[in-house]
Amino acid sequence: MTEQNEALSSIMVLEAGAVWPPAILEYQQRAPNAIVVAHAAGESMDGLSMRVLRRLNGSSLRLTVGLVACAPSLDPAHLRARERICKSLLSALRAEERGELVLCAVDDGREDTKHAVFELAGSLCEGLGEGAPSVRVRFVSGRHHSGIVMRPDAEQLARAARGEL
Repeated sequence: MTEQNEALSSIMVLEAGAVWPPAILEYQQRAPNAIVVAHAAGESMDGLSMRVLRRLNGSSLRLTVGLVACAPSLDPAHLRARERICKSLLSALRAEERGELVLCAVDDGREDTKHAVFELAGSLCEGLGEGAPSVRVRFVSGRHHSGIVMRPDAEQLARAARGEL
């Protein structure tokens, strides 16, 4: 990692119900100073939006990467707040550092949730000129693997064979 990269920062906004995107590791190599703003339990999307804005306004970081981990919500108020968050991030990103806004979501097979993410990305790209930060969409598989596989014991296998599980 170069000294120049060490000064670059990334911010990730994690909506309630979203999954931690594996892509964060890739972006942290480019911008190692990470800020995470996680949706607090019981907090509204408007509250999250205001917290992100306060965090951006109070920062002197060289922000080059903004990631938004999107929950699979189609609630209009949720989508409006997500758009405000994304616009705030987009305006804070440094174009001269090849800034990127990345919308991450789980590919759960629902076309309507994927469409909402693509629609937002398209809306954010409108009016961006040459040299402006870029907007990307990344989906992760809806299958979750813990890495731990438990082997059933003989009793569990017998109960399963009898249809008791």
